[in-house]
Amino acid sequence: MSATAPRVSSSRGAAARSVFWAAVWLAVVLVALKAFYLGAPGAPAVKVDRGYLRSLAAISYGDVVFAAFVWLCGRGLVRLVGDRPLLARIVSVAVVSASALASLYAILNILMFGTFGGFLTYPLLLLIGNVRMLSSSVAAYVTWRNVLGLVGFPLGYIGLVWASLRLSRRGRSLRRPAWLGSGLVVAALVGWVIFGRYTYSNDWATRTERRVAENPHWVLVSSWWQAVSGEGIARMTDGFTNADLADFDTIGVRPRAAAPVGLRRTLAQTLQARATAPRRPPNVILIVLESVAARWTSLNGQYDTTPSLMAEAVRGLVFDNVYAHIGRSSNSLAAMLLSTYPRLSFREATEEYPHLAVTSLPALFRKQGYRTEFFTPSDLSWAGWGTFLAGRGFEELRDYHSLPCSPMMSSWGVEDRCMFEGMIDVVQHEPTRPFFLMGWTTQTHHPYEPTPGVPMLSLLKEHTPDDWDLWRYLNVLLETDRQLGRLFQAVRRAGLENDTIIVVTGDHGQAFGYPHNSWFQGKSVYEEDVHVPLMIWSPRLYRFAVRSQTIGSHIDLAPTIAELAGLTAAPDWQGRSLFDATRIPRAYFYVAEDHFSLGVREGSWKYIFDIREGTEELYDLDHDAIEQHNLVKVQPERASRLRERLAAWTEANRRQYEQPRTLDPSVELRGAAPPTGQ
Repeated sequence: MSATAPRVSSSRGAAARSVFWAAVWLAVVLVALKAFYLGAPGAPAVKVDRGYLRSLAAISYGDVVFAAFVWLCGRGLVRLVGDRPLLARIVSVAVVSASALASLYAILNILMFGTFGGFLTYPLLLLIGNVRMLSSSVAAYVTWRNVLGLVGFPLGYIGLVWASLRLSRRGRSLRRPAWLGSGLVVAALVGWVIFGRYTYSNDWATRTERRVAENPHWVLVSSWWQAVSGEGIARMTDGFTNADLADFDTIGVRPRAAAPVGLRRTLAQTLQARATAPRRPPNVILIVLESVAARWTSLNGQYDTTPSLMAEAVRGLVFDNVYAHIGRSSNSLAAMLLSTYPRLSFREATEEYPHLAVTSLPALFRKQGYRTEFFTPSDLSWAGWGTFLAGRGFEELRDYHSLPCSPMMSSWGVEDRCMFEGMIDVVQHEPTRPFFLMGWTTQTHHPYEPTPGVPMLSLLKEHTPDDWDLWRYLNVLLETDRQLGRLFQAVRRAGLENDTIIVVTGDHGQAFGYPHNSWFQGKSVYEEDVHVPLMIWSPRLYRFAVRSQTIGSHIDLAPTIAELAGLTAAPDWQGRSLFDATRIPRAYFYVAEDHFSLGVREGSWKYIFDIREGTEELYDLDHDAIEQHNLVKVQPERASRLRERLAAWTEANRRQYEQPRTLDPSVELRGAAPPTGQ
């Protein structure tokens, strides 16, 4: 028995040392990955000096805490198995292996941090069925260096743990104190955590890129817990008045009041046209430009990217203050077609509520005998779009499977040209029956693949941290605009220009690191992320170019189009026509990642509130269009009032989705079957 006891004690001690060094090197690897981020394209510019060390500590101290948690769990398991050498060895191997996988997971998150606007969350992983479509965006970051890191880091990590164990055994043979090496390491890591927390609070807490300071493993676990526990929705505890809830009433609850005639003449120039002899019902074409912010267009910005739209604007109305509710296409689709706010959750609206029982815009047109079709050069299997659209009044849904055209441009789909040619075919071959067509482009989605053979022009007007991606994006937008110009010409050739209304908007914005350190979409509610273009073209209604400063959002699109077409807005719609003089002059928007940021635009004022961190931002867009001067401390009363409106939104949204009515998925009341090929 005396011979066995030292062996047992030695096994348990070896397991404890393995767990210790596994945690230490996990901490080192995680800190090294954050150091890599600081030097990667798209990261904030940080010089390698004392400021760099402060920044590195600020964004990595949470990773060291995570590694300490791994160590505590491992030590607890070692104590739990007690004097069982085999189990102690299994625990040590399991902890080292799990830590190696944790380092690999951290690498993946750092590589995809920009693409997804943050670290991977549980809701994002639910889209794994669409991994084929994501592959092009991810592949843009697959370089030999990244691949080498994915393979080499875990192997190198295991090698470091093994080497540390060998050295620690040699140290014991030299009769050094057992606690000396481990004590110095623990002291260094504790000091790093204290220093990092201090610098984060002082230097990084208010920075737009502060989310990189999160630990990716904790982000995944916390977002999973929020989803399974039902906490994955935005909630605020601030007080508000019952009148604040009126912003979110449906038309049936708060019907439209009569609009002053003078304002209607100024906005739409429609009274004289409506006084003429009745004509056939107008055709309506709705074009949604993927990932196109107002900032990057010629309509609302300084870039020469949409000359076709600018030329056509002389017979149309351009809105300068229209917003997407979130930088997420699926939620924008639901808001546009159903005139309803998406649920303030992390989920895709088309997947979370594919059969939400709200009247759809195409259903109104189909009831009036219109031909109704939906087109996209992408794949309708993304986020359940095919299922969502099948019951919404479209006679036919056409994605790249039924658009014989060019080969795939990327995993997201074919050229936008293919979609426009399909729509042009409808315009040319069945002009006698009124039609409602909706097209959703895709080529301007990351990775912004340009059309082969089309020359790339120098369209940059300002320097950004990501000039290469922005240059590609602007050129792709220019080509999409050229194809859009072909659609306008086709309408004219068919003699339908006086009987057709074309509406063009964006689904959400796209950010390139300027004027804020925000990238891609859905990371923020700054203008480049949520401010979208909107133009209504109708030679019959508009004899010259008209602009409107009316504040609107995606939920207002359906009632606006319905009014232009002479249809009655559905009573279950939450939006209001942009021609309604009594409409509330506010727009609401949000970010849903592993946390929530909410925003509201009222007049020239824009207010942003981060629910988790409690930070506030207030901007006067009339004098600060790029949101650089936070006026919360200057205008605390205004900020407080707008915060109450956001609190009312979270409560109204909770009530709205508390017991949502759903369509019977087994009965296609007014819809088409999903497209073939899925």
